Amino acid sequence: MASVLTPQPVLYFLQQILSYPASALPKGAQWVVAFEDLQGRILPGIALACSYEPDGKNWLVEKANSVLLHESYQSKQGCMFCQAIDLPGDGTAAVVEGNIKSNAFLRSWVGAGREDFPQMRMTFLETNVSFADNFLRGWALSTSNFGMIARAKNDSKNYRTNLICYKIGTIDPDRPPFVLMKMSFYDICCISVSNEEYNYAPATTPTMREARFIFNHYSIDTTTANNSNLFVQPQAQVPLVPNYSNPADIQARNA
Repeated sequence: MASVLTPQPVLYFLQQILSYPASALPKGAQWVVAFEDLQGRILPGIALACSYEPDGKNWLVEKANSVLLHESYQSKQGCMFCQAIDLPGDGTAAVVEGNIKSNAFLRSWVGAGREDFPQMRMTFLETNVSFADNFLRGWALSTSNFGMIARAKNDSKNYRTNLICYKIGTIDPDRPPFVLMKMSFYDICCISVSNEEYNYAPATTPTMREARFIFNHYSIDTTTANNSNLFVQPQAQVPLVPNYSNPADIQARNA
């Protein structure tokens, strides 16, 4: 009778996989997102777009944005109002070629092109001075007025900037967290902000507002900012799991 093999794969997984930093499990809710220069790149376009509105003189958001875009809220620890981000995936479409199927012959899969980038969803905390209403709503309006046209970053009608999402983790409880991965999204712009209902129901949870963004391209960086100890290679050891390509192991398994 063959020995029970269940503990051996578990031990190998614990010692050779989870014990090494690169293949250890990350802890959730450790991330930061940061916009690049909202005040210099986006705010002028918002002011101009608001002036185009039928009652543009009453879009009085300058004082609110002077507070919301302060470095304490936007650059010290990233955008402090952002509570969630849905990082888009990537993929290629595939279709079966031909429209005639005969006997047992199978049609082949062929590429149908890379899938379009989906919209990026971000959720923002609603505070007394609303980031969603005072800034993001104006940003979506700026995109509506000046969007889909390439513009210089210092153009008064510019509506695009860059966004960086940092994934943060730890490998040693005695050391501070560090960046595991940096994902950069280039030329993003806000295209919509969700509605908000005012009612008399008791407030038991914070209000969240969803905004949607589009971008031109993105990049992934896992080496620049993180700890070099993250990339320690597993040490070669005698396998704890039988090698079933070996005839002796096959015979032992069938015993």
